[in-house]
Amino acid sequence: MDVTLWDLVDIIIVGYLLFQIYKLLKGSLGFNIFLGLVFVYILWWLVSALGMPLLSSILGQFVSVGMIALLILFQPEVRRFLLFLGQGYLQGQLIERLLGKKSGAQEDAQIELIIREITRATEEMAQEKTGALILINTGASLDGYYSSGVMLGAKISSQLLLSIFNKYSPLHDGATIISGQEVIAASCVLPVSDRPGIPQSLGLRHRAAIGITEETPVLAFIVSEETGHISYARQGNIQRNISAEDMHKLLRRVLR
Repeated sequence: MDVTLWDLVDIIIVGYLLFQIYKLLKGSLGFNIFLGLVFVYILWWLVSALGMPLLSSILGQFVSVGMIALLILFQPEVRRFLLFLGQGYLQGQLIERLLGKKSGAQEDAQIELIIREITRATEEMAQEKTGALILINTGASLDGYYSSGVMLGAKISSQLLLSIFNKYSPLHDGATIISGQEVIAASCVLPVSDRPGIPQSLGLRHRAAIGITEETPVLAFIVSEETGHISYARQGNIQRNISAEDMHKLLRRVLR
């Protein structure tokens, strides 16, 4: 049997997709469910080969609806996988979405100004140990989350962000969502991740940041009210205790 170039490409693509699926399922209950389904399939194949018709028929019912069961059981993981596939395209269109025109020197300067304002506010909140949760929308549809908070549609500034998360502000609870050049909404309610393996030391802000990034391709920054540490979450993963400089570099990489 001759192995062609397309056979190698086929193997590489399938291997890459399986690896991404493993990354999405790793550390979640879905991974254990997936292993259980694999075990059922192997057992069905074995009893069929041994000529055990009754047991084979019972297990065959599970296997025959396997694809539907996978879609139902792994709905969050399927969504995350599809979002992963589309994320490159969404980020490729971000500057155009962000500024409504083709990129250039003026647009780059505007993005840099926005990054400075967000970083400055976050750094000051970290110094004052003011709890905060800021989402940077990179092209996802967040209409359902906007409606759970208070619509603002205000120009991004460090003063505005500091005012929102001031502990005496009625908007300080929940998440503030930034999209394009505007603070779209504040005090938004987010889903809290219940994935096992999340450290018990993480509070609701951090779990909400993980939860929203599991479902949508957004970037979430968190300021801890207890420690003042800055963290960020992306694709369901969290990186804790980053510096303001790290945050600035990450925003530049994502927004550009």
